[in-house]
Amino acid sequence: MGLFGKSDAKPETPGPRPSAPVAPAPAAPVTAGPARDAGSKASVVAPKAIFKGEILGDEDVVVEGLVEGQVRISRELRVAAGGTVRATVDAQSLVVSGTLVGDCTAKTRIEIQATGNVTGDIRAPRIVVAEGATFKGRSETTGRAPGATKPA
Repeated sequence: MGLFGKSDAKPETPGPRPSAPVAPAPAAPVTAGPARDAGSKASVVAPKAIFKGEILGDEDVVVEGLVEGQVRISRELRVAAGGTVRATVDAQSLVVSGTLVGDCTAKTRIEIQATGNVTGDIRAPRIVVAEGATFKGRSETTGRAPGATKPA
């Protein structure tokens, strides 16, 4: 017995309660515009990843790291603000927020956003260069995108 008639024994405290497993929050889907399917997915080259070689496929590709070589995809290529692509690019559409060095061809559109830096020749039916973007090379608009109608 301890001071003032209290017991020295410590009351039993229950151990940590097992908590219900917490599922990780689903990643936000990468959307490229209104023409994409709801179930559309994108392949991502992560910020610290380096990919050297050829990328081929039928998915959107988002580059947050470094890609060197050649990119030939039938969907959209996005170069994120911290991403770098040193390659020849052939894609459905191209959006550059980071750095791209190489010649590019897109079937529908090339967009160089305000943080984008492109060095090389670009070719597409629609080309957009935002204020603040850097572009060094030749540009060629190749005519209307498939399915486009003539203005009235």
